[in-house]
Amino acid sequence: MIVIDKYAYSNSLRNKNPSVKFTIGLIFLVASMIIKNLIALSLIILLMSIIIVSIAKIDIHDYIKLLKIPMIFLLMSIAMTLINISDDSTLLIKSFSIGQRYIGFSNESINTSMHILFRAMSCLTCVYFIMLTIPFSQLLIIFKKLHVPSIILELSMLIYRFIFIFMEEVADIRKSQELRFGYINLKTSYKSFGLLGNLLYKRMMIRYEEMCISLDVKLYDDTFHIVGE
Repeated sequence: MIVIDKYAYSNSLRNKNPSVKFTIGLIFLVASMIIKNLIALSLIILLMSIIIVSIAKIDIHDYIKLLKIPMIFLLMSIAMTLINISDDSTLLIKSFSIGQRYIGFSNESINTSMHILFRAMSCLTCVYFIMLTIPFSQLLIIFKKLHVPSIILELSMLIYRFIFIFMEEVADIRKSQELRFGYINLKTSYKSFGLLGNLLYKRMMIRYEEMCISLDVKLYDDTFHIVGE
């Protein structure tokens, strides 16, 4: 089971009204996208993190691990925003020259990068609050009440289902390869990784066909009915 999904069903706020939790998360999410003050954004990050760790009882180590995943891509993006190339070194605080051009940081690039970082982190903590405290099945009911198009809900259900199928197949194939010493060195690792991709595609197609047969047997009428709506 995915860590996020596990906590969604086992957190201390799981029995609270999902609509209230969703509304709180959404309000702070919208506020994070509008507010430009770094202190206010920092307070939202702190507040959401306290609720997630102290009130919802999400393990802090798992929470930090979840934050690390998007942070890698975020920092890479910020690095591109932070670095400026200019013909005039006076426009940059710190710089070094390459030919006739200067590469460095400016006050504007630092301010922009800081706002991007804090806004992204603020939005991320709000999204994690929703995902870690509201099970996916309850989120679907909320989206249904908000009149989200049925096609989007159905696609979300299928994607959600296939995430677990995908992870299950990857784990099975990799375990089988490891038992055959498929990752004993770099050369065999590359070969095993290629075979994993090939087998994964074939097995996912088989699981898809099995799902289609199962739906036909159950007289599927092109509509997924959400339990509890």
